[in-house]
Amino acid sequence: MMASWSPASTPQVAERRNQPWPSPSVETAFRDALVESLDGLPLCDRNLIRFHHFHGLGADQLAEMFSTHRAAVVRQLGRIRERLLRETRRGLAARLALPRDVLDRVLDVARGRFDVAIARVLRR
Repeated sequence: MMASWSPASTPQVAERRNQPWPSPSVETAFRDALVESLDGLPLCDRNLIRFHHFHGLGADQLAEMFSTHRAAVVRQLGRIRERLLRETRRGLAARLALPRDVLDRVLDVARGRFDVAIARVLRR
């Protein structure tokens, strides 16, 4: 009688089973890096991000609230967002041993959903 073969019986699969899963997951590492980046912002920038993403205030409302021009608020939000992306990338690289090109692809995907990620982190 012939033994049945399954992919689970190969030496490569057995070897992978004995290795621990990478920890933390990419999602957890991304969230932790983003939280760390938000915590590293100056208080005024953190407040601006919080009012915009958590409370849903637009540039006009923020400009009125902070007694400044709408264009200044838009520029500041852009600078903060870029800083958060840069610092999140740095934190993610420190948490995960990913090749640079893979890390860049992860962040390219994250960049499109970055505002949603910020809002989710602020809601927790």
